[in-house]
Amino acid sequence: MPGETMLAVVDGDAGELAAWLADEGELRGCVRRVAAPVPIGMLGADLAQLAVSLTSGGAATALASAVIAWLKRRAGPVTVRLSRDGSMIELSVSRVREMSAEDLQKQVDQLASMVWPADDVTADPGSGGDAED
Repeated sequence: MPGETMLAVVDGDAGELAAWLADEGELRGCVRRVAAPVPIGMLGADLAQLAVSLTSGGAATALASAVIAWLKRRAGPVTVRLSRDGSMIELSVSRVREMSAEDLQKQVDQLASMVWPADDVTADPGSGGDAED
């Protein structure tokens, strides 16, 4: 069930996240930068979000793990919104940093099941940290 997951970075640099994801072996070549509409009178647009094409449940787990690892290394307020097929979840730096290793694994599983809702990703939707606020 290939699909595209959209990532938007709030109060942060989507370009940094794009570079981080490009270094992930399973995601290499799957990340596309999506520019915002060009404002009138401007020569170009900012990077609005990233589109990640997933080809397997393993790629979904790699994406979830990479996003959480990237957030853990941020300083200052950063939030990432992941959306796919009408579902959306937000993760913020402060929430991720406070999680235990077990809670982080549950969050990875929850994100992976959201971006790849298939039988080959084992997760309990609704488990994981309080990532929706």
